[in-house]
Amino acid sequence: MKMGVRMGIVRSLDEISRWAENLSNGFVLGDAVMIMAMFRTKAEAVKRVLPPPLEPDPDSTGLAYVAEFHRTNFGVTYNEAALFISAQYKGELGNYCLSMPVTNDMAMIGGREVYGFPKKMAEKISIEREENKVTGVCIRKGISIITIKANLTGPLEPEALPPAKPNYLFKYFQDPGLSKFDYKPRLVKQHNEIDWGKAEVGEGELTLAKSEYDPIYEIPVEEVLMTGYTKGLEIRMQPGQVIAEVDPIEFMPYSFIKGDWQL
Repeated sequence: MKMGVRMGIVRSLDEISRWAENLSNGFVLGDAVMIMAMFRTKAEAVKRVLPPPLEPDPDSTGLAYVAEFHRTNFGVTYNEAALFISAQYKGELGNYCLSMPVTNDMAMIGGREVYGFPKKMAEKISIEREENKVTGVCIRKGISIITIKANLTGPLEPEALPPAKPNYLFKYFQDPGLSKFDYKPRLVKQHNEIDWGKAEVGEGELTLAKSEYDPIYEIPVEEVLMTGYTKGLEIRMQPGQVIAEVDPIEFMPYSFIKGDWQL
């Protein structure tokens, strides 16, 4: 679809066709910069936050990143941070997304409404590099909820890259009456194809700060296994698929990660 073309409230069939063709292979996030950290956490913490039917990965690992996406195929550029923990479904290992702040509303809407990513708006997400030292920060509600620091030591070899695993997400909306869901929450499996660009590896640290609005600090960072930085990254987000429907009552305690509801 040609970007920058203004379209009205009601779209024509031709516009809809061009939109569908443009996104037929999913979302493309390109010309990106990213700092990431792989870490080990506590098995009991993973078990406590995983909604059924997901089950813990025996290795109890996680991944956090801060990224700047300078080109997309849906007309916006934005920055993003995320926290994933390892999980499995019927024996297939993947990553369950606990948090994904962004700096653009269209990126938030697309990720939440299409796939089920728990996206929220953040005030600032940025990456700064000075020689071999890189820092990525996500600030939400005035708090640096995710901070990654890396001291880069050399190129990141292909065998050291995180293995390609699916993302596990839950897609759901609350009923207008506020007492139930519109439909049974759906477990979605979604894959990314990644061109890592020019990647470097290093030693570093990951901090998940305490915030009443973003309780991701409940996932303890026991050990940082690897930090990395890449420039020229491209992510091709493949269309997802619904692989299960889950019991609404059983899922309800896990359903608040998309909002800042206060009691």
